[in-house]
Amino acid sequence: METGGGGMSDTALARRTIIAVSIDGVDISEDANRYLIGMTYTDNEEDKADDLQLGLDDREGVWLNNWLDSEDGTKGAEISAVIIQRNWESTGHDRVLGCGSFEIDSLDSSEPPAAVSIKGTSLPFTSAVRTATRTKAWENITLQGIAGEIARKSGMKLMFESSFNPLYDRKEQVSLSDIAFLKGLCYNAGISLKVSGGIIVLFDAADYEQKPAVATIRRGEANVISRRFSTSTNDSNYAHCHVSYTDPQTGRTIEYTFTAPGADPEGQTLKINERVTSREEARNLAMRRLRQKNKGETKADFTLSGDTRLVSGVTVDIEGYGMFDGKYIIATATHSVGGGGYGVALKLRRVLEGY
Repeated sequence: METGGGGMSDTALARRTIIAVSIDGVDISEDANRYLIGMTYTDNEEDKADDLQLGLDDREGVWLNNWLDSEDGTKGAEISAVIIQRNWESTGHDRVLGCGSFEIDSLDSSEPPAAVSIKGTSLPFTSAVRTATRTKAWENITLQGIAGEIARKSGMKLMFESSFNPLYDRKEQVSLSDIAFLKGLCYNAGISLKVSGGIIVLFDAADYEQKPAVATIRRGEANVISRRFSTSTNDSNYAHCHVSYTDPQTGRTIEYTFTAPGADPEGQTLKINERVTSREEARNLAMRRLRQKNKGETKADFTLSGDTRLVSGVTVDIEGYGMFDGKYIIATATHSVGGGGYGVALKLRRVLEGY
């Protein structure tokens, strides 16, 4: 996803939200806005593919008889979309959210009234990286190396944004798709995985959490339509993580206990027994596994007026809600345009401080 100012509008024009859409490089924006019932773009921080859904009025037969009139109904075609907030602050500057590119995986037509629905995914179901299972032994290779080979074989690019890059003596991929296998490795390493726009992205969520907040959500402000908070200590409130590994060849044991900043010394300990080659590697793994367990302790759901700045992976400050105040990272942002309005539904989790 891409956000920011993407153009200029006449300052005399009323602010409004429009979309720009293309299918296989052909601009269909004029008709898309004219016949728009609704467009929904779901942007996920990690683990899930992004998706795009476009609902269009077809009482004039424009879609079935023109844009979508092909032998295969354009299934498998590339669809891309942009959300544009025209003259949003009455300065002539536009706010823009590039939703990215998707492969159309389903088309629906219904009546009355006549309408069509186009759905696309950032990780196609036809892609071998998602559907083809295989068995393979990976030896003497890093996580980045495995991800790079998977990306190349799938015709995708890799973006690796992690200082931690574990080395594996041997990893067995047994009857798993490449993306499922890679997802498991990332989870165990405490690294986040996202697939979007033909790019496999591996990144440290902790680094994203440290970035400045892009907005503040305050209680009582008009842009807040609804909200919900939840907190739970069920498998998400560990004070310590203890990593221990004994080399079967040498009998040498490497261990490290990482404690969350400010945690109760008597709090529960997460125990991990996995191969590490040094105390520093054990410390890094302990910290990442503790984060993986604890990051979902406090969550929030907000429905707000549309804002192109609010995308997955950015942080916001939440104020006016007492014990739930703090800095949160957006895990999922669902942007909806249509019916004369623009809104965004957010799933957030409170960031972890100090690790």
